[in-house]
Amino acid sequence: MRRKGIGWLLALSLLSGCADQKILEKIGFARTIILEKAEGQDKALKVTISIPKTNQTESIVYTDVARSFKQAKIHFDMQNDRRIVLGQLRQVMFGASLARQGVWLPMESVFRDPAIGIRTHVIVAEGDIGRFVTRKYVQGGTMGEYIDNLLRSDPATRGQFDTNLHTFLRDYYDDGAEPVATIIGETVEGLKVKGIALFVRDRYVAKIQAEDAMFFSLLRSDAKNVSLFMDEVETPRGAGSISLANVIGKRKIKILSPPDPNRKKPARIVVELKLKGSLMEYDDLLEMNNLASQPVLERAMGKYVADRCERLIREMQKPGADGIGIGSHVRDRMRYKDWKALDWNQAFSDAEIEVVADIKIRDYGRLIDASA
Repeated sequence: MRRKGIGWLLALSLLSGCADQKILEKIGFARTIILEKAEGQDKALKVTISIPKTNQTESIVYTDVARSFKQAKIHFDMQNDRRIVLGQLRQVMFGASLARQGVWLPMESVFRDPAIGIRTHVIVAEGDIGRFVTRKYVQGGTMGEYIDNLLRSDPATRGQFDTNLHTFLRDYYDDGAEPVATIIGETVEGLKVKGIALFVRDRYVAKIQAEDAMFFSLLRSDAKNVSLFMDEVETPRGAGSISLANVIGKRKIKILSPPDPNRKKPARIVVELKLKGSLMEYDDLLEMNNLASQPVLERAMGKYVADRCERLIREMQKPGADGIGIGSHVRDRMRYKDWKALDWNQAFSDAEIEVVADIKIRDYGRLIDASA
């Protein structure tokens, strides 16, 4: 009897496995969601989804005009012979004009979906987004796979800066920080990271250029094995370009004094950056090819990084977009009642923020003449 019972259990398990296989074959795993403003319709959205085929080199693309993604998804299910699910979603992409209006209402159902993982990227797209999903890429694979790899290997940040759904929603709900997203655009060869989108709540308000992305990343979090390129670094012996590799370091935010609206006193803040990296090149600065010049070179690099980061902060202050989370540190220095009464976006715009950068050359490769 025991053997017969075991036999029946094995048979049932095999049958259940076959049933699961049939269910999987009826599921369409959406890889990319694209939302744009519908042309000529004020409150309508143009919604596009991309579902990879089983060969993983082609995609099925559906497009619909609807009031929300939830409504469009119902229409997609009517057209598709598979039930569309979002468990393998990799990108949520917004057209720039829609992002400026606000992204929360069109995508609330997606943002709240517990099936979506933290690897999902939030992206603002520039240009003709419709071409993104229809063109063939020389890099191969589907558009979703290509974008996923592009964002993780972006040389501007070396994967240091990852604008995924988890960080976007975390900063959206945090009253001491604002969300950010990666901006991509089309080129002749394919797609390219064009910069970083700054948000105030759910509205796209300003852009950090791609060449400033690494410096923005230094202001936002600790550095972990990144690269820095500095052009026109001023030294006593002239100006030149310097490249550092394998940069590691810490970011520390010091609140010298919180804002006091009653006395009309702005917040006074210092952002300290302590970085170490390997010197890879220094064009037009060959006269500093000796160990004696190392402290001078380090001070020059520190001033360059500090000035560049301060310029970035000034750009963020114009729309009041605290994309580096200074507000969370200010909040810790204030009484709860005073913080809740404070308009932090305005207080951030008015704040006096200084950046101090301390850069050390960890090693020199073959660039420094040790005998000089």
